[in-house]
Amino acid sequence: MPVRVVFQRGARELQFAGRGTGMNEGGIGLYVDAPVQPGDQVQVEVTPPCAGLKLRVRGIVRHAANRCGIEFLTAAEGERQEVALFRRMLRAAADRLGE
Repeated sequence: MPVRVVFQRGARELQFAGRGTGMNEGGIGLYVDAPVQPGDQVQVEVTPPCAGLKLRVRGIVRHAANRCGIEFLTAAEGERQEVALFRRMLRAAADRLGE
């Protein structure tokens, strides 16, 4: 599923296109050509086809190599609900794409 990874470097907001894979309730694996390092806080954004909205969830980079491992940050109930919606939207989009 296509995703966008957003993070700060100094005062600049950087955005990179990527591809999400291997998601569960705790995080997501990403293929992205971005200069992220373990410990970086990021936002993962998805715009599913026909949904008409963008959804961003916060995460922290736990592994950065060929594939990045992002752990979702869900301190508040609203964030947990956003992650659950994010997962449902990605699952529905993947089903549409036959993945």
